[in-house]
Amino acid sequence: MELMKKAAPFFSYLFHPLLMPTLGLLIILNSGTYLSLLDPAAKRAIMFVMALGTLVFPLMMLPVLQYRSLVIKNGQVATKGEQLVPQIIILVLYIITFVYFKRLPLSQVIHAYVLSVTGTFLLVLVLNLRFRISIHSAAIGGVTGLIIALIFLYETPLQGFLMLSFLTGGLTGSSRLALGDHWGEVLSGFLLGLTVVFLTILVY
Repeated sequence: MELMKKAAPFFSYLFHPLLMPTLGLLIILNSGTYLSLLDPAAKRAIMFVMALGTLVFPLMMLPVLQYRSLVIKNGQVATKGEQLVPQIIILVLYIITFVYFKRLPLSQVIHAYVLSVTGTFLLVLVLNLRFRISIHSAAIGGVTGLIIALIFLYETPLQGFLMLSFLTGGLTGSSRLALGDHWGEVLSGFLLGLTVVFLTILVY
């Protein structure tokens, strides 16, 4: 347990929620389905747009938030009220990213995935006003839901990725527990992300 507490910050940053949308898109573009047949230059452009809107721009906001003393150790904020500030900024960036993707002539699966990422973040933000849900777990749960959806829709052999995502989810959940999150927060976050992404891709 002591070892896990020491390793917990490392795993929390390694599997940071802001990294997961780009990771999910990378999986889609290398899934072995027709989605992976895009021109390499197009793939790089799509990845760049996703990383810019859901990773780079949100990370660029962190120094501003830290300067204003809204962010404390491990990326956590002091109160629920203060937590809304960075989350709303990130949500707006996610929405802008989805609107931009929607205008691109891409597969509906990609559009659905970007929408599901945005929807998951919105639900976590709203639910955290009254409850507490782990956004780390929701993010990796979303990647897991994406992999399950791709297997379900295209019967693509991604079982190895699926096992890896569950392992990652376990490491992330254990890290959050070691850092003070409760079991219910971790489990509900994982199930929320998995369900929203899976259903959005299936019904979009």
